[in-house]
Amino acid sequence: MSLFVETDVEETVKELLSDFEAETGTVLAASDQRRIFLMGFAYALAVFRNDLEETGKLNLLRYSSGEALDAMGELMGVSRSGKAGAKCKLQFTLSAVQASAVYIPAGTRATPDGKLFFATDEALVIAAGEQTGTVEVTCTMEGEAGNGYVPGQIDTLVDGVTYVSSVTNITESSGGTDEEEDDALRERIREAPFSFSTCGPTGAYEYWARSASSDVGDVAVDSPGPGTVRIAVIKSGGVIPKSTDAVLTAVSEACSAADRRPLTDNVSVVPATAVATSIALTYYVSKDDIGQLSAIQEAVSAAVEEYKAWQTTSIGKDINPDRLHKMVMDAGASRCTITAPVYTEVTSPDVAQFTAAADSLTFGGMSE
Repeated sequence: MSLFVETDVEETVKELLSDFEAETGTVLAASDQRRIFLMGFAYALAVFRNDLEETGKLNLLRYSSGEALDAMGELMGVSRSGKAGAKCKLQFTLSAVQASAVYIPAGTRATPDGKLFFATDEALVIAAGEQTGTVEVTCTMEGEAGNGYVPGQIDTLVDGVTYVSSVTNITESSGGTDEEEDDALRERIREAPFSFSTCGPTGAYEYWARSASSDVGDVAVDSPGPGTVRIAVIKSGGVIPKSTDAVLTAVSEACSAADRRPLTDNVSVVPATAVATSIALTYYVSKDDIGQLSAIQEAVSAAVEEYKAWQTTSIGKDINPDRLHKMVMDAGASRCTITAPVYTEVTSPDVAQFTAAADSLTFGGMSE
């Protein structure tokens, strides 16, 4: 849809021919060289108008992207979140209790596989008479690569420290993020005006929660009781964070700052609650399209994955099988029978989660 100028080549041709005929009183035949010239000029004019249209759209939040979106964010004091390394807690164990404190310098590294490294954020001192100590570490490779190492997997000390016999992570690594995508940045810019006040309004809490980390996929704010604010969080991709996840800590810190939280608000940041569901459907392909069965089956599988992403990335979104039915039909099926999921109303802080190990997608055969 054109917002500023006409970009359709055919419409531009009609416009030029109409103007020419109005000015000269001459109707140009299909083979007239002047008509052919105007058609070529119309193409060049349409290309120019298309560039003008796209430039205009870059100045609108709904359509802006890339550096233009970054510049728009600057007007509201919002900048794109950069990459971040995954974090977890690492426990160092001494070979024996020592009579004096043992110093472990900041930057001491451990690895799960010899490829990724986690470095201590600050120096750790294990006091005399103690045999273990814990410290937070950050993956030296920014992005999502460092996420998902469960307790016990980061167990190899890279930088030797006197008296240290072993090391292991005691929390799962999380919080590693890639650079914030346009859609997430656009949503934060849209909510930025709420930040001009301290937290209190729902939109203000949502803005600061989303700004806490680019790993935040969606948040929902409600008040289960007087003076209580509950912020439910899911991560990018619709993943429900664990209670120890770094993203929850980041949101809590962002929304509990003294200059943002009203004094009387008791802020609680929690993972969204899963509403378990699954996918089981049978689809059919018309006999006219049976020659494209393989391509249609791939398209149906892709449609199901797209539906799952749509359904699980927003807190409080009703589970809607009608959407799944439409997407499967658009993928090329001639008929579709869905037994799961069933329509289910979902409210905050709940979010749909597909819990089955595999989707049940059955090809039912040909239909007329």
